[in-house]
Amino acid sequence: MEPIPEQDRAEHLQDLASKSWNLELIISGAAIFLVSYLPGLVDKLLGYYLENLAAEPDLRKSMLPILVYSFFKVISWVLIGTFVIHFSLRAFWVGLVGLHAVFPEGIRYDNLPWQTDFSRQISKQNFGQFSGYIIRLDRLSNQIFSLAFLIALMGFGISVLYTVIFLMTNPNVFPNWLGSAKVRSLVFLFSFMLLALMPAISQFISRRPEWLENRWMNRFVQFTIRYVPMMLLPFVFRPLSYINMVYFSNMSRKRLIISFILGTVMMMTGVLMVFAQTQMELRGRDLFARQSFFGKNNTTNKLYPANYNQLRQPANLMPAVSIESDVIEGPVLRVFVLYPKWLDGALEEHCLQPQWPDSLGTSARRVLLDSINLSCLSNFLKLSVNDSMYTQTDWIFYTHPETGSNGLLGYVPTASFPTGKNILSVRIPSSSKADSLQIYGQLPFWFYRE
Repeated sequence: MEPIPEQDRAEHLQDLASKSWNLELIISGAAIFLVSYLPGLVDKLLGYYLENLAAEPDLRKSMLPILVYSFFKVISWVLIGTFVIHFSLRAFWVGLVGLHAVFPEGIRYDNLPWQTDFSRQISKQNFGQFSGYIIRLDRLSNQIFSLAFLIALMGFGISVLYTVIFLMTNPNVFPNWLGSAKVRSLVFLFSFMLLALMPAISQFISRRPEWLENRWMNRFVQFTIRYVPMMLLPFVFRPLSYINMVYFSNMSRKRLIISFILGTVMMMTGVLMVFAQTQMELRGRDLFARQSFFGKNNTTNKLYPANYNQLRQPANLMPAVSIESDVIEGPVLRVFVLYPKWLDGALEEHCLQPQWPDSLGTSARRVLLDSINLSCLSNFLKLSVNDSMYTQTDWIFYTHPETGSNGLLGYVPTASFPTGKNILSVRIPSSSKADSLQIYGQLPFWFYRE
């Protein structure tokens, strides 16, 4: 294929833009469908972190991951909204183009009924030609379409960067022989700060021509401009740079600063609201409840849908304890107890690993180890209904089919349950007080005896 001469490229691109609107509608509609899954995916990633990677139950130690979750949740909704706005504007534009094809003269101001010459003149000055409005709407649609991909690229680039940060600093990802998470954090933080400062240093050097005459400084500036941004935002640096430079070079500095401030304020407001709501939700509270006498934080007098498989929504995070329904009628109550990664530290103090003889095969060793671990977990978890403690609960390892969460499934006979409201509690040894228990999960349910 012959390359297009540079003097003909603008006309060629203009011709492509005039024919791309139908493809834009298809892409935008498909993008709306695909990105609609992003909020749920982000919720699942947070749930996976809390269950499998969080080192401690203290939410204060998980503020950074929850803050990043809030950022990506807002990005997901902004991306959905951007594609929806583009799809609506482009569909409206198609309707206007069709209308212009029917009435090619556009607005005939001299033929407007029930208006004076003065009002017609004002309307003409205010609205202008119909074709001009269609062109402006077409340009706005193109800008929003490119903005949607700018948001997507930025979100993807930042997600890759955060994934690297998280992998390097999380103690549950790498084995201990690779060094402590604190050492890895310091090394990575130093490297990242060095890379982040290099563009500013190179710009400072490039403003002094006499410094650029030095061969090493010249190479440093060239290396920084070409490769450092690519290292900070891999995979998306080049397309992101093209879009950014087009916007920056065609917008006035004042408009650019105002747009940046407004965008940052709106984005951070959304992030902080999602962050606060997520923190309250993980603590069993609702940030947006305004009724003065409504339950604030009481697991015995407030029903949380996430605790019941029948009521749980896909976006709900898996709670510590859950049952099939809020109303129990059968002879057995099935209880699922979540086993998050942070329980390992507490269990290691209570579960002693045996010394295996060399003659014992791998398969037999796994069977015995599962039996020993299950027995230890049964002693570790203290299940009670109302004031009755059940010490002989039949526990079994179980992966929840809806969420893929690992935990234990227990079967409790209901023969001794009173009819009406009951309180199910699961307690574990306290980490702060010796020989005492703390509530791991608690929920109410109603028992109906046939």
